[in-house]
Amino acid sequence: MKVAKNFYLSEFIHPSFLEVTGINPLWFIDPRAFSMAQALRDRFNKPVIINDWVRGGNYSLSGLRPFLSEIGAPLSQHKYGRAIDPKVLGIDALEVQLEIRRNWKFYQGAGLTTIEDSTPTWTHMDCRNTGSHSLFIIQTKYSKKS
Repeated sequence: MKVAKNFYLSEFIHPSFLEVTGINPLWFIDPRAFSMAQALRDRFNKPVIINDWVRGGNYSLSGLRPFLSEIGAPLSQHKYGRAIDPKVLGIDALEVQLEIRRNWKFYQGAGLTTIEDSTPTWTHMDCRNTGSHSLFIIQTKYSKKS
């Protein structure tokens, strides 16, 4: 099922969500997650990978995660369908994060409220309610200490 111009629902979910009969994964994903991914795709004009398990790839936890998943924080925004960890083909994750910081208003229009300050291979983006009109930046274990 297509959820944005360049994205399908399977790219936003863990495969276990398809195993539960009668559950529609769309019930658990904030539509802003689709908008954030499409904004990134439009801005870079390059393929963006979130989950690629459906095509035999290695990513299955970069979108909506099962609530009992031990990957990430216990109350991760991924478990509430409000976070994605996109990878832009051919673009370093730190460059993607810099682009988001420089063009914050563009991404804010897609629903983005939060990024992690630096991760080695992906860009964490989420649309949690921060109560702020500024980009919220989470400090991670990958942060460089000065």
